[in-house]
Amino acid sequence: MIKVEKMNLQLFGTVTPVDPTTSNTHISDNFGKLLEPGLRKIFFETYQEIPEQFSKVFNVNTSSKAKEVDYGLGAFGDWTARATNLSPVDYKTLDPGLERVYTHKAFTQGFMIERELYDDEQYKQIQKFPKAMARSGRASVEKNAFTLFVDGFTTNGYDGKALFAVDHPLLNSANVGSNLVVGELSRDTLQTAIQMMREIPDEAGNLIQFKADKLLVPPALEDTARRILHSTLVSGGDLNDTNEYLTRQDIKIEVLDYLGSVAGGSDTAWFLQDSKRHELNFFWRKKFEFKWEEDFDTFVSKYRGYCRYSYGYSDWRGIIGSTGINPI
Repeated sequence: MIKVEKMNLQLFGTVTPVDPTTSNTHISDNFGKLLEPGLRKIFFETYQEIPEQFSKVFNVNTSSKAKEVDYGLGAFGDWTARATNLSPVDYKTLDPGLERVYTHKAFTQGFMIERELYDDEQYKQIQKFPKAMARSGRASVEKNAFTLFVDGFTTNGYDGKALFAVDHPLLNSANVGSNLVVGELSRDTLQTAIQMMREIPDEAGNLIQFKADKLLVPPALEDTARRILHSTLVSGGDLNDTNEYLTRQDIKIEVLDYLGSVAGGSDTAWFLQDSKRHELNFFWRKKFEFKWEEDFDTFVSKYRGYCRYSYGYSDWRGIIGSTGINPI
């Protein structure tokens, strides 16, 4: 019986040419072409077997260019009262803001199958290859996209501040804007975040009046989030206080696996989002491809996946974050 580990399967490696024999000097009958439709089907079915999560919190777009550039603009301040009925209109111009550049990166992965494995296959090993590659591809997209949240407290963005900060500069105002809450997820910190969302200023310092409608949490905070938002009475209290303030906010809980520590994130960080007006963006330049080719001399068929995308944010407004760590 042939053992799988002796089949000389190659994954991301260089195949040693097969020594010429009477049985392998002829054309390989395009066995790779015979396999390709089935492997392609397995790949895409596996890729789609679990709904993607990043699209629940990103604006997902397509791109036909090497990069996408977004420009921020200043904001108009208060209108000017006319001094007399002959006073001219007070014309203003919007100040140019900073560029937000989304540069698409390409990602690949592949595997190779020998002719002998195809001839002698009895263990359903071949179909495991596209399954593994599809799952890996899906995980890579999710993991990469959610680094925006993972690094959002430390990595500076277009305005010289981290995505979540208390001192975002405003173009047309001496004031600053904040979208950072300090503390673990609780009723009090969530109320603070809801109020902060409504008080976020535009570039001139005027209210935009965002409306929080999504609470984004890792799996470790799901129970806490549901108790806070869905309890009829104040969770953890003993005074029979109504929880109407939070239940009437109509905030949806999104439990996102790639926010958690197992995926490189945090089990304490949480986020509040206005899902209709945020500027977290994901651009597909090329969605997943699955292609193949066969080497004439070695009888080895190569299969590879390819995709290209970028992600980032064009504005810090519309999203509020907390590391979930209480102040010392």
